[in-house]
Amino acid sequence: MIISGFCYPPLSAERQDAELELGASGELTLRCGEYTTQCAASRAKLTEPLGNLPVSVTFPDGWLFKPNDDQTLKGWIAQHAPHQSRWVHRLDRHWLAILLSIVLTVLAGLGGFRYGIPAASHYFARMLPQAVPVYLGENVLEILDAHLFEPSDLTEPEQWEIRDRFALLQDNLPALPVEPKIVFRTWEHGPNAFALSDGTIVVTDSLVELATTPAELESVLLHEVGHVYHQHVMEAVVQSALISVSVALLTGESSGLVDNLTGTGVFIASSGYSRDAEREADRFAAEQMIRQYGSTEPMVAMFNRFMDHDGDSELPAWLQSHPELSERIQSLQQTSRD
Repeated sequence: MIISGFCYPPLSAERQDAELELGASGELTLRCGEYTTQCAASRAKLTEPLGNLPVSVTFPDGWLFKPNDDQTLKGWIAQHAPHQSRWVHRLDRHWLAILLSIVLTVLAGLGGFRYGIPAASHYFARMLPQAVPVYLGENVLEILDAHLFEPSDLTEPEQWEIRDRFALLQDNLPALPVEPKIVFRTWEHGPNAFALSDGTIVVTDSLVELATTPAELESVLLHEVGHVYHQHVMEAVVQSALISVSVALLTGESSGLVDNLTGTGVFIASSGYSRDAEREADRFAAEQMIRQYGSTEPMVAMFNRFMDHDGDSELPAWLQSHPELSERIQSLQQTSRD
Protein backbone atom coordinates (compact mmCIF):
# COMPACT_ATOMS: atom_id res chain seq x y z
CA MET A 1 0.00 0.00 0.00
CA ILE A 2 1.43 3.39 -0.99
CA ILE A 3 0.33 6.73 0.42
CA SER A 4 1.46 10.15 -0.77
CA GLY A 5 2.65 13.06 1.33
CA PHE A 6 5.76 15.09 1.92
CA CYS A 7 9.00 14.69 3.82
CA TYR A 8 11.80 16.66 5.43
CA PRO A 9 15.49 15.66 5.23
CA PRO A 10 17.42 15.39 8.51
CA LEU A 11 18.08 18.77 10.16
CA SER A 12 16.29 20.59 7.35
CA ALA A 13 13.04 22.54 6.94
CA GLU A 14 12.96 21.92 3.17
CA ARG A 15 9.66 20.28 2.29
CA GLN A 16 9.70 17.68 -0.53
CA ASP A 17 7.05 15.48 -2.12
CA ALA A 18 7.33 11.86 -1.09
CA GLU A 19 5.64 8.47 -0.98
CA LEU A 20 5.48 5.98 1.83
CA GLU A 21 4.99 2.29 1.15
CA LEU A 22 3.34 0.32 3.95
CA GLY A 23 4.43 -3.30 3.86
CA ALA A 24 2.08 -6.10 4.79
CA SER A 25 4.66 -7.52 7.18
CA GLY A 26 5.26 -4.20 8.97
CA GLU A 27 8.10 -2.61 7.01
CA LEU A 28 8.12 1.05 5.89
CA THR A 29 9.73 2.37 2.72
CA LEU A 30 10.15 6.09 2.06
CA ARG A 31 10.80 7.37 -1.46
CA CYS A 32 11.67 11.02 -1.88
CA GLY A 33 13.06 11.87 -5.31
CA GLU A 34 16.15 9.74 -5.76
CA TYR A 35 16.42 8.98 -2.06
CA THR A 36 14.98 5.77 -0.61
CA THR A 37 15.12 4.52 2.96
CA GLN A 38 13.50 1.49 4.59
CA CYS A 39 13.07 0.15 8.12
CA ALA A 40 10.77 -1.97 10.24
CA ALA A 41 7.91 -0.21 11.98
CA SER A 42 9.47 -1.09 15.32
CA ARG A 43 12.54 1.01 14.47
CA ALA A 44 10.67 4.09 13.24
CA LYS A 45 9.31 6.78 15.53
CA LEU A 46 5.57 6.99 14.93
CA THR A 47 3.52 9.82 16.38
CA GLU A 48 0.53 8.73 18.40
CA PRO A 49 -2.80 8.75 16.48
CA LEU A 50 -4.30 11.13 19.05
CA GLY A 51 -7.65 12.74 18.18
CA ASN A 52 -7.36 14.86 15.05
CA LEU A 53 -3.63 15.46 15.36
CA PRO A 54 -1.65 14.61 12.19
CA VAL A 55 0.44 11.45 12.11
CA SER A 56 4.11 11.48 11.14
CA VAL A 57 6.86 8.91 10.74
CA THR A 58 10.50 9.59 11.63
CA PHE A 59 13.06 7.13 10.22
CA PRO A 60 16.24 6.12 12.07
CA ASP A 61 18.36 8.24 9.72
CA GLY A 62 16.35 11.36 10.57
CA TRP A 63 13.97 11.63 7.59
CA LEU A 64 10.44 12.75 8.54
CA PHE A 65 7.33 11.84 6.55
CA LYS A 66 3.84 13.35 6.86
CA PRO A 67 0.92 12.00 4.76
CA ASN A 68 -1.60 14.12 2.89
CA ASP A 69 -4.38 11.91 4.22
CA ASP A 70 -3.37 10.22 7.43
CA GLN A 71 -6.41 8.00 8.04
CA THR A 72 -4.78 5.11 6.21
CA LEU A 73 -1.54 5.54 8.12
CA LYS A 74 -3.40 5.74 11.43
CA GLY A 75 -5.09 2.44 10.74
CA TRP A 76 -1.83 0.82 9.67
CA ILE A 77 -0.06 2.04 12.85
CA ALA A 78 -2.84 0.66 15.05
CA GLN A 79 -2.47 -2.74 13.29
CA HIS A 80 1.30 -3.05 12.93
CA ALA A 81 2.63 -0.91 15.79
CA PRO A 82 0.02 -1.06 18.57
CA HIS A 83 2.64 -0.82 21.29
CA GLN A 84 3.41 2.74 20.21
CA SER A 85 -0.13 4.05 20.15
CA ARG A 86 -2.63 1.98 22.04
CA TRP A 87 -2.20 3.38 25.53
CA VAL A 88 -2.33 7.01 24.42
CA HIS A 89 -5.27 6.21 22.16
CA ARG A 90 -7.12 4.73 25.14
CA LEU A 91 -6.33 7.74 27.34
CA ASP A 92 -7.67 10.03 24.63
CA ARG A 93 -11.07 8.37 25.03
CA HIS A 94 -11.00 7.60 28.75
CA TRP A 95 -13.11 10.23 30.53
CA LEU A 96 -11.87 9.23 33.97
CA ALA A 97 -8.24 9.68 32.94
CA ILE A 98 -9.07 13.06 31.41
CA LEU A 99 -10.88 14.15 34.57
CA LEU A 100 -8.01 12.94 36.75
CA SER A 101 -5.46 14.82 34.65
CA ILE A 102 -7.54 18.01 34.95
CA VAL A 103 -7.78 17.63 38.74
CA LEU A 104 -4.05 16.97 39.05
CA THR A 105 -3.27 19.98 36.87
CA VAL A 106 -5.50 22.24 38.97
CA LEU A 107 -4.02 20.91 42.23
CA ALA A 108 -0.50 21.39 40.91
CA GLY A 109 -1.34 24.96 39.92
CA LEU A 110 -2.93 25.79 43.26
CA GLY A 111 -0.04 24.18 45.11
CA GLY A 112 2.42 26.21 43.10
CA PHE A 113 0.62 29.47 43.83
CA ARG A 114 0.00 28.71 47.50
CA TYR A 115 3.32 27.09 48.43
CA GLY A 116 5.75 27.21 45.50
CA ILE A 117 5.62 30.96 44.83
CA PRO A 118 5.87 31.95 48.54
CA ALA A 119 8.85 29.61 48.97
CA ALA A 120 10.52 31.05 45.87
CA SER A 121 9.76 34.59 47.07
CA HIS A 122 11.38 33.84 50.43
CA TYR A 123 14.53 32.68 48.64
CA PHE A 124 14.76 35.36 45.94
CA ALA A 125 14.03 38.24 48.35
CA ARG A 126 17.24 37.34 50.18
CA MET A 127 19.24 37.06 46.97
CA LEU A 128 18.56 40.64 45.85
CA PRO A 129 21.33 43.25 46.20
CA GLN A 130 20.92 45.56 49.17
CA ALA A 131 20.46 48.50 46.80
CA VAL A 132 17.07 47.12 45.68
CA PRO A 133 15.18 47.32 49.03
CA VAL A 134 16.86 50.66 49.79
CA TYR A 135 15.77 52.15 46.47
CA LEU A 136 12.28 50.73 46.82
CA GLY A 137 11.83 51.97 50.38
CA GLU A 138 12.97 55.49 49.56
CA ASN A 139 10.65 55.75 46.57
CA VAL A 140 7.66 54.33 48.44
CA LEU A 141 8.13 56.87 51.22
CA GLU A 142 8.26 59.68 48.64
CA ILE A 143 4.97 58.50 47.15
CA LEU A 144 3.32 58.17 50.57
CA ASP A 145 4.48 61.65 51.54
CA ALA A 146 3.13 63.07 48.29
CA HIS A 147 -0.31 61.47 48.49
CA LEU A 148 -1.13 60.24 52.01
CA PHE A 149 1.01 61.72 54.77
CA GLU A 150 1.50 65.15 56.26
CA PRO A 151 4.47 66.28 58.36
CA SER A 152 4.35 65.20 61.98
CA ASP A 153 3.00 67.54 64.64
CA LEU A 154 5.23 65.99 67.31
CA THR A 155 7.95 68.24 68.63
CA GLU A 156 11.59 67.40 67.93
CA PRO A 157 12.24 66.48 71.62
CA GLU A 158 9.24 64.11 71.56
CA GLN A 159 10.49 62.45 68.40
CA TRP A 160 14.05 62.06 69.66
CA GLU A 161 12.87 60.62 72.98
CA ILE A 162 11.12 57.81 71.10
CA ARG A 163 14.12 57.29 68.81
CA ASP A 164 16.50 57.12 71.79
CA ARG A 165 14.41 54.48 73.54
CA PHE A 166 14.15 52.57 70.27
CA ALA A 167 17.95 52.68 69.90
CA LEU A 168 18.30 51.05 73.32
CA LEU A 169 15.90 48.32 72.23
CA GLN A 170 18.01 47.54 69.19
CA ASP A 171 21.00 46.58 71.34
CA ASN A 172 19.19 43.38 72.37
CA LEU A 173 17.62 42.50 69.01
CA PRO A 174 18.89 39.74 66.70
CA ALA A 175 20.87 40.75 63.63
CA LEU A 176 18.66 42.54 61.11
CA PRO A 177 19.11 42.66 57.32
CA VAL A 178 18.97 46.51 57.43
CA GLU A 179 19.22 49.01 60.24
CA PRO A 180 15.74 50.25 61.20
CA LYS A 181 15.02 53.93 61.58
CA ILE A 182 11.89 55.79 62.68
CA VAL A 183 10.15 58.65 60.89
CA PHE A 184 6.99 60.37 62.11
CA ARG A 185 4.04 61.46 60.00
CA THR A 186 0.47 62.70 60.39
CA TRP A 187 -2.18 60.43 58.82
CA GLU A 188 -5.90 61.10 58.90
CA HIS A 189 -6.95 57.44 59.03
CA GLY A 190 -6.03 56.72 62.63
CA PRO A 191 -3.14 55.12 64.54
CA ASN A 192 -0.81 52.96 62.53
CA ALA A 193 2.80 52.10 61.74
CA PHE A 194 4.38 50.88 58.50
CA ALA A 195 7.63 49.06 57.83
CA LEU A 196 9.29 49.78 54.48
CA SER A 197 11.79 47.61 52.65
CA ASP A 198 14.80 49.77 53.56
CA GLY A 199 14.11 49.46 57.30
CA THR A 200 12.21 52.73 57.65
CA ILE A 201 9.37 52.50 60.17
CA VAL A 202 6.71 55.15 59.64
CA VAL A 203 4.92 56.02 62.90
CA THR A 204 1.78 58.14 62.86
CA ASP A 205 1.18 60.82 65.47
CA SER A 206 -2.12 59.21 66.47
CA LEU A 207 -0.30 55.98 67.29
CA VAL A 208 2.00 57.84 69.68
CA GLU A 209 -1.06 59.43 71.28
CA LEU A 210 -2.77 56.05 71.60
CA ALA A 211 0.07 54.55 73.65
CA THR A 212 -0.14 55.34 77.38
CA THR A 213 3.33 53.97 78.22
CA PRO A 214 6.64 53.71 76.34
CA ALA A 215 6.38 49.91 76.48
CA GLU A 216 3.07 49.93 74.65
CA LEU A 217 4.49 52.04 71.84
CA GLU A 218 7.63 49.93 71.69
CA SER A 219 5.53 46.78 71.34
CA VAL A 220 4.16 48.15 68.06
CA LEU A 221 7.63 49.21 66.94
CA LEU A 222 8.91 45.71 67.64
CA HIS A 223 6.10 44.29 65.54
CA GLU A 224 7.28 46.45 62.62
CA VAL A 225 10.86 45.39 63.28
CA GLY A 226 9.58 41.84 62.90
CA HIS A 227 8.53 42.69 59.35
CA VAL A 228 12.01 44.06 58.71
CA TYR A 229 13.66 41.01 60.28
CA HIS A 230 11.69 38.58 58.11
CA GLN A 231 11.94 40.84 55.02
CA HIS A 232 8.19 40.65 54.48
CA VAL A 233 8.06 43.72 52.25
CA MET A 234 10.57 42.37 49.73
CA GLU A 235 8.95 38.95 49.87
CA ALA A 236 5.60 40.54 48.98
CA VAL A 237 7.18 42.50 46.11
CA VAL A 238 8.91 39.43 44.67
CA GLN A 239 5.79 37.34 45.23
CA SER A 240 3.61 39.81 43.34
CA ALA A 241 6.10 39.86 40.48
CA LEU A 242 6.17 36.06 40.29
CA ILE A 243 2.38 35.84 40.29
CA SER A 244 2.18 38.45 37.53
CA VAL A 245 4.73 36.61 35.41
CA SER A 246 3.03 33.26 36.03
CA VAL A 247 -0.37 34.55 34.94
CA ALA A 248 1.16 36.16 31.85
CA LEU A 249 2.89 32.88 30.93
CA LEU A 250 -0.30 30.86 31.44
CA THR A 251 -2.37 33.18 29.27
CA GLY A 252 0.34 33.63 26.66
CA GLU A 253 -0.16 37.37 26.38
CA SER A 254 -0.44 40.53 28.42
CA SER A 255 -3.47 42.49 27.24
CA GLY A 256 -5.21 45.09 29.36
CA LEU A 257 -7.74 42.51 30.55
CA VAL A 258 -5.01 40.12 31.61
CA ASP A 259 -3.20 42.92 33.44
CA ASN A 260 -6.41 43.73 35.35
CA LEU A 261 -6.95 40.09 36.26
CA THR A 262 -3.32 39.79 37.27
CA GLY A 263 -3.57 42.85 39.49
CA THR A 264 -6.65 41.43 41.19
CA GLY A 265 -4.96 38.07 41.71
CA VAL A 266 -1.86 39.72 43.13
CA PHE A 267 -3.97 41.77 45.56
CA ILE A 268 -5.98 38.82 46.85
CA ALA A 269 -2.92 36.56 47.10
CA SER A 270 -0.88 39.25 48.84
CA SER A 271 -3.74 39.85 51.27
CA GLY A 272 -3.72 36.18 52.22
CA TYR A 273 0.03 35.96 52.55
CA SER A 274 0.23 39.18 54.59
CA ARG A 275 -1.97 37.56 57.23
CA ASP A 276 0.77 34.97 57.70
CA ALA A 277 3.35 37.77 57.78
CA GLU A 278 1.40 39.61 60.49
CA ARG A 279 1.33 36.52 62.67
CA GLU A 280 5.07 36.04 62.14
CA ALA A 281 5.75 39.67 63.09
CA ASP A 282 3.54 39.24 66.17
CA ARG A 283 5.61 36.26 67.29
CA PHE A 284 8.83 38.23 66.83
CA ALA A 285 7.47 41.16 68.84
CA ALA A 286 6.10 38.88 71.57
CA GLU A 287 9.48 37.17 72.00
CA GLN A 288 11.26 40.51 72.24
CA MET A 289 8.67 41.93 74.67
CA ILE A 290 9.12 38.95 76.97
CA ARG A 291 12.89 39.38 76.75
CA GLN A 292 12.69 43.14 77.44
CA TYR A 293 9.73 43.39 79.83
CA GLY A 294 8.96 39.80 80.84
CA SER A 295 5.40 40.06 79.49
CA THR A 296 3.33 40.74 76.38
CA GLU A 297 0.73 42.71 78.36
CA PRO A 298 1.76 46.11 76.91
CA MET A 299 1.24 44.70 73.43
CA VAL A 300 -2.12 43.21 74.41
CA ALA A 301 -3.16 46.58 75.82
CA MET A 302 -2.31 48.30 72.52
CA PHE A 303 -4.25 45.72 70.53
CA ASN A 304 -7.27 46.22 72.76
CA ARG A 305 -7.14 49.94 72.02
CA PHE A 306 -6.79 49.18 68.29
CA MET A 307 -10.04 47.25 68.51
CA ASP A 308 -11.79 50.45 69.63
CA HIS A 309 -10.51 52.16 66.46
CA ASP A 310 -11.29 49.23 64.14
CA GLY A 311 -14.62 50.73 63.15
CA ASP A 312 -12.80 53.68 61.56
CA SER A 313 -11.27 51.47 58.90
CA GLU A 314 -12.39 52.24 55.36
CA LEU A 315 -11.93 48.66 54.16
CA PRO A 316 -14.50 45.91 54.71
CA ALA A 317 -13.42 43.28 57.21
CA TRP A 318 -12.86 40.54 54.60
CA LEU A 319 -10.30 42.71 52.77
CA GLN A 320 -8.30 43.77 55.80
CA SER A 321 -4.80 42.34 55.60
CA HIS A 322 -4.30 41.88 59.34
CA PRO A 323 -5.72 38.86 61.16
CA GLU A 324 -8.57 39.56 63.57
CA LEU A 325 -7.27 41.50 66.56
CA SER A 326 -9.09 39.22 68.98
CA GLU A 327 -7.26 36.24 67.49
CA ARG A 328 -3.93 38.04 67.81
CA ILE A 329 -4.63 39.02 71.42
CA GLN A 330 -5.38 35.40 72.33
CA SER A 331 -2.15 34.30 70.69
CA LEU A 332 -0.13 36.92 72.57
CA GLN A 333 -1.70 35.95 75.91
CA GLN A 334 -0.90 32.31 75.24
CA THR A 335 2.72 33.21 74.39
CA SER A 336 3.03 35.14 77.63
CA ARG A 337 1.68 32.18 79.64
CA ASP A 338 4.07 29.76 77.90
